[in-house]
Amino acid sequence: MSHVLRLISTLLFMAVAAGIIGCGGAAKLPAPAERLPGKWRGEMIVYEETQGKLPAEQITALEQMQYDFEFRPDGTMALSGVNAGRAFTSQGQWQTVKQEGDLLTIQSTEQTGVKKDIKIEFDGKDTFYIAVNAPPTPGAQMAELGAMRFTRFR
Repeated sequence: MSHVLRLISTLLFMAVAAGIIGCGGAAKLPAPAERLPGKWRGEMIVYEETQGKLPAEQITALEQMQYDFEFRPDGTMALSGVNAGRAFTSQGQWQTVKQEGDLLTIQSTEQTGVKKDIKIEFDGKDTFYIAVNAPPTPGAQMAELGAMRFTRFR
């Protein structure tokens, strides 16, 4: 009988230990505002449904857009990139407006003083997306044309 009790207690101990080890799972990611600081490279992804609504040259121009962001922990930021074949750089500031799960809304203030709310959706630690909205044709309502996918590069 004691042999059976020892076997049962050993099995129970192993089951509890396996449960504790198994519940460890993946480490929880920091809040989105904590993941944002760093250097990011962005490339445009044009949605398939948009491609049929725009002329080919406009699709090509969108796909060639490239942005590099540097979000610094002190709330300053730098932006550089290429849009419509033209290189640009800009400095500014950012601050958290709202965060929920992997969604982050920041307010950016560019050096010109223009303020914008930017909605960011994180996909893990080193990737986030920003939806790109614009009227597909002059006079049309705003539509999601695609998204900029940003990956951390430093």
